[in-house]
Amino acid sequence: MTQNSPSEYTQVPQGMSPFPAAEDVFAPDQLELAAHLHPLFSLDIATLNPDWSGVLHMLSPLEPYEGFVGQHTEQTGLHGDLLKTNWIGFTLENGRYRLCGDPRYFFLHRDNGALHTQFPELTAELQQHYAEQHQSYAATAEAYRASGTLRRLETYIRDPEPEAFVSQLGGDADGGDNWVQSVPFPKEVISVDGSRRSPSTVYPLSPAGRRFLHVASVPGWHYRTQGADMIVMFYEPVEGLVLFTFDFS
Repeated sequence: MTQNSPSEYTQVPQGMSPFPAAEDVFAPDQLELAAHLHPLFSLDIATLNPDWSGVLHMLSPLEPYEGFVGQHTEQTGLHGDLLKTNWIGFTLENGRYRLCGDPRYFFLHRDNGALHTQFPELTAELQQHYAEQHQSYAATAEAYRASGTLRRLETYIRDPEPEAFVSQLGGDADGGDNWVQSVPFPKEVISVDGSRRSPSTVYPLSPAGRRFLHVASVPGWHYRTQGADMIVMFYEPVEGLVLFTFDFS
């Protein structure tokens, strides 16, 4: 797999389309996911690996306000092999995503009324957070369409510098960040010296034991006022699975 990792991608890389429409990202009967996941860009994955074809979509969850995405529904029985705290998996259907599990994984899902009643303060905090981030994302998308650049629109920054559309394309995901250790997930660790004490490459594993390969990484806050410090997207090409995990400092 080709790896490109210059310090900045402030121009749209080849094969990338920023801010795709939700209808092009999610399966037709799961468009409700756009309430919980912002599409940041779509990427022609043949630009990374000539053996691959199709388009994958980088997503940024609106949850959490604090902590990890999915942590507030851990005790509901809604998590699964590819839908855990800090891990979100999808299957590909005609170039669109279908969530690998129940959408009620997201705390603010409309059918989680019992949780909202049980935790009213958390619900109010997340509702405010969602509203702010939807507004921020829409403003960033509008500014991109007007200028062709990606700029965080903060009220205290009069002339923000362009942000990178992506931090890394292809190559090996950085195994030194906290996504590796924060929440247990099946993975293969390859070390430079052959031991497991100094990992250099980490591959999440599918339920069938196949490696997920790194596609792209980007900070979520490049596209909104808040977001993960790094969103890491993986692909398993045999079954057509896409997996996301997140670094939060």
